Amino acid sequence: MQPKPQQIDPDPYQLKCLEVWGGSSSADHNASVPGLDISVSSRPIEGSESGGDIYLISSCSSGWISRILLADVSGHGSAVSDLSSQLRNAMHKSINTVDQSKLARSLNKSFDQISSGSKFATALLMTYYAPSGHLILVNAGHPPPLICRAQTNQWIPLNKQTPGVLRETTSEVRIGIKNLPLGVIGSTQYEQIAIKINEGDRICAYTDAFSEAQHDNGSLLGSTGLAETLNNTEFGNASENASSVLTEIRSRGYKPADDDHTMLMLHHNGQSSPNIKIETVSNFIKNSFGLGHRDTVLS
Repeated sequence: MQPKPQQIDPDPYQLKCLEVWGGSSSADHNASVPGLDISVSSRPIEGSESGGDIYLISSCSSGWISRILLADVSGHGSAVSDLSSQLRNAMHKSINTVDQSKLARSLNKSFDQISSGSKFATALLMTYYAPSGHLILVNAGHPPPLICRAQTNQWIPLNKQTPGVLRETTSEVRIGIKNLPLGVIGSTQYEQIAIKINEGDRICAYTDAFSEAQHDNGSLLGSTGLAETLNNTEFGNASENASSVLTEIRSRGYKPADDDHTMLMLHHNGQSSPNIKIETVSNFIKNSFGLGHRDTVLS
């Protein structure tokens, strides 16, 4: 009997799913989703078996959308670890909410309920939309991620002032308190920004233990200092990335904060996007993320 011919998948993006949960314990992961290679390294505070950092990498079905969540719950110990797990469950229940501003509001409400007002969590929500190459972000009181464009090879903070960012116009931004950490005020509003990334571009998301490294003179490293640190760092796999960054921080005379350390690195791998009509892509971005509306502007 002749061997059965190998079946070739006509659509390499069909039915490919990935989900990586983590936090509250030491872990290193390397993963790939359509268009992105992702590494994550997480370490609880020294001397503790559990911490308050949690993360999620999720990409399912068509592979159009990949979601990356990073949160830092205030405090340490088993109680905070349990609270982190509950927040992780709340994230999982809302993972299919496309509009990240709505997702952030949902998480804020859930966290306020499960923490009874005694704790808060900073969070960074990122969605990568493969057909257009856009990364959409919501920042709930978290340290700003950093971006390194392939053509410049220089790390800079990624926020609504970053060149190339799509954001809401000031005249259309919702009135009220915005972008606070989860669990501070239940009625907090959240803003989305978006940026198109290309082959070779990199994004670094991290918890504040990195940016709050302190110099002997009392100054903190900050996001700008961390960007300068990354400019002098060689990157490899997940565990090497965080270790290399911490080594470079120490070489600059800073002592890493006594806190949980989690770092995610996103690298645009140049993988081709799903073959989708331009009109479909445009409508999806406009209707789902608000990009392209009259109330969005290019920085």
